[in-house]
Amino acid sequence: MERNQTFLLQQVIDDLLDPTLSVEAPLLKLKYFALLVKNSKLAAYTDLEINGYKDAKILPRYRQGLAALTINLQVGIDNYKKELPISMIEKPYASQLKYLPVPEGIKVIEFMIAKSGQKSDLITVAFPMESLHLLQGPAGKLYRTNLRPTVTEAWLTTNANILVQIPSTVRSRLLAFTMDIAESFGFDIQISKFKGNQIENNQIINNYFRNEIINQGDRNIVNTGNGSSLKGK
Repeated sequence: MERNQTFLLQQVIDDLLDPTLSVEAPLLKLKYFALLVKNSKLAAYTDLEINGYKDAKILPRYRQGLAALTINLQVGIDNYKKELPISMIEKPYASQLKYLPVPEGIKVIEFMIAKSGQKSDLITVAFPMESLHLLQGPAGKLYRTNLRPTVTEAWLTTNANILVQIPSTVRSRLLAFTMDIAESFGFDIQISKFKGNQIENNQIINNYFRNEIINQGDRNIVNTGNGSSLKGK
């Protein structure tokens, strides 16, 4: 017999409203809730935010900083550090390099913020040595000299403020998401009652998830069934 368990959604909201707490705390609670009600979308999202994104193809836009490309250009015996517009690189590589990903888990990002102490306003990632050949042609066109210029090193950079913005964005979107859930199911959710109409109730949560987390707050909710209130047997 399943025990009458209650998930305290208000605790998640309290965590989100406390800027001194790590965003990992409400993420862990929401992952626990997702596992209780078998909501795969919410479980996957919270897991990725906690443990990090290993697949760049599914990285949210708020975890992608607009990138700039700097090259070390050797001309004869001289070296020059120059910027190279990413748009000059051949397709499809230009679109792949346009944004610098930040795939780390939310706790790691918060640690990076604390450790940096605003020492640098840039995040710098070395451009792969084996791909430097992609930059030779564009660099030669942009920086014309009597001697053939050679790109010996390159770096991708983005504004370090994205590290601060990521936890803030996650916190804000989760707050809107949890408040929507609270409006439909209450601030304390009875798990057994939720499971009484689990498929329909999870669809309602998925709609909120899509609107508040994925689509940045678009509120065109498409409900299933008779309304958006918690349904029991």
